[in-house]
Amino acid sequence: MVGKSASLLTKTQRQRIRNEFGDLNEEKTHRDQQRIRKRVRSGLFDFQLLSDYPDRQFALLLDDVSEEELRAALADTTIVVERLREQSDIDREDVIEEARTHIEEDSDPRGDTRRRDRIDLRTVAEIRRQTEDELTNRFEPGCWDKRASGLMKLGVSAFILMVLSNLLYHASNNNVLRSILHALLGGVVFLLFVSAAGWVLIKTAQLLKYDIVPFITELVVDPEAVKRKTVAKLIKNPREVARASWEEL
Repeated sequence: MVGKSASLLTKTQRQRIRNEFGDLNEEKTHRDQQRIRKRVRSGLFDFQLLSDYPDRQFALLLDDVSEEELRAALADTTIVVERLREQSDIDREDVIEEARTHIEEDSDPRGDTRRRDRIDLRTVAEIRRQTEDELTNRFEPGCWDKRASGLMKLGVSAFILMVLSNLLYHASNNNVLRSILHALLGGVVFLLFVSAAGWVLIKTAQLLKYDIVPFITELVVDPEAVKRKTVAKLIKNPREVARASWEEL
């Protein structure tokens, strides 16, 4: 079992903590508790030296430690660290900022500390901001999608205006008004044609770029793989294909 040798605590201190100092009188309990505080405090500041300890040495010290034991030990270590932070009323964000500063200042490309440089030291605010940015980039329509949407709205508006103008044209007996409506109908029809043509061109270009061209490229590179994938998708689970197609509408 890992942890039998003396470390932050001596073997005796470890046993007495497990027994809650039940075998000692009050004076000896206070004495041992004071010694434990000193050892833990000294051990805590030893991590200043271990923060840039070589990766190789960490790998060797964990060589005979099972993943289950290590996970449990890291969990308990995290609890202790968080309790010390809460006890001292230090904000977690400040601790992360301080750790990031230490890594940046102590960075040595020649040292065996590459894993330390991979540590994810982001604050909660940074993680939230990055998540929001990723969601925005993923779901926010691109510039061409916005243009296609604008053209579609323009086309719908032109169609409604064309219908209303046509109704007024046939309902009115005023020649002047009918002339104005006739000219207006010509402009509205042209606008409807332009908006519809623009929307179709944008959607066709997107279809070519994101669906047809990649499919043709894949077909040229590995036709057998494309064939197997298509057959498997259509034959093995047609209900799922139909449901996905319906949801994509």
